[in-house]
Amino acid sequence: MILSLLNQAFSETFSSWIRSIVLFVVLSSTGFIFRKYVVKIIQNIFSKIGFVLSGEIIGISRNYISFWFFLIALYIAFLTAPLNSIGAIIHKLFYGLFVFSVVTLVASILSKFLSKFILEKIGINIIRLAIILIGLVLILNQLGVKLTPVLAAFGVGSLPVVLGLQDTLANFFAGVSIVASKQIVRGSYIKINSTGVEGTIVEVNWRSTLIKEISNSIISIPNNKLLSSIVTSFHLNKSGVNALVRCGVAYGSDLEHVERIAMLAAQEVIDKYDDSVKTFIPIVQFTNFSDFSIDFILIFKVKNMYKKDFLQSETLKNLYKKFNDEKIEIPYPRRTITLHSE
Repeated sequence: MILSLLNQAFSETFSSWIRSIVLFVVLSSTGFIFRKYVVKIIQNIFSKIGFVLSGEIIGISRNYISFWFFLIALYIAFLTAPLNSIGAIIHKLFYGLFVFSVVTLVASILSKFLSKFILEKIGINIIRLAIILIGLVLILNQLGVKLTPVLAAFGVGSLPVVLGLQDTLANFFAGVSIVASKQIVRGSYIKINSTGVEGTIVEVNWRSTLIKEISNSIISIPNNKLLSSIVTSFHLNKSGVNALVRCGVAYGSDLEHVERIAMLAAQEVIDKYDDSVKTFIPIVQFTNFSDFSIDFILIFKVKNMYKKDFLQSETLKNLYKKFNDEKIEIPYPRRTITLHSE
């Protein structure tokens, strides 16, 4: 009799576990198929009819959909399994995981949407972190976890953590200050005077600022170091950046004629290339009486710092050609040797 009851109980338990496993496999497989085919079809449909944002949201949700199917499959499998003693714990655990995944999805979607208006990555990360923290607080409150003891413990133990993360926190708040000032933004060309590093801002993240040099090298500078440095920002000058070509002409040259030809040489380059500022009229400034020439600077403006050296080179070549055509002498040092015969 006892053996029969034991066999019956074992048979029922085994059947429950088999049923749970089958349900888990079926639901998980359904989620995989739904994510791989159905979601992709829906995303393509939204993209074709012009709902680009909806298509992007569905694209972000793909991995979460797989996770939700997996979570639901696991949850149903546990409910059908003979685990009545820990049913309440399983319910709270799955509730917390599901809500947290929804919160992270919302944070990801908002980050994707706000990235069109907020250029810097650190600003997006702050918003995402704030949403996730709010979601965690709501989840913990719903699960009955009292936050007062946790916050008290965190307050007592936070000093060693802050000391250990001193440099990280300094870089984080320096990054926030850089973004808030709007003087150094992604795409702006800067030069750090103390180190001579110059290039275009690629990204400002929570730890460092990435600068792309003209050589295409990427340099990472800690935000705290950048904030405390003297920085020349060419981005703030909306009218363009000065490009200079230095030259000299021989004594006895007609300086007004030299000025006209030099301005013409620069203007031809300006008209030819779009990276120059076409509304700016070239300027010639005579600067110095040197030992063998009258020196001058030819000034024009460029839009793109990456093209500055190229445009200066093109202007110099054109200037040399114009001077040769006009018989304007560009002098160079000469030494005359006189021999006296006895």
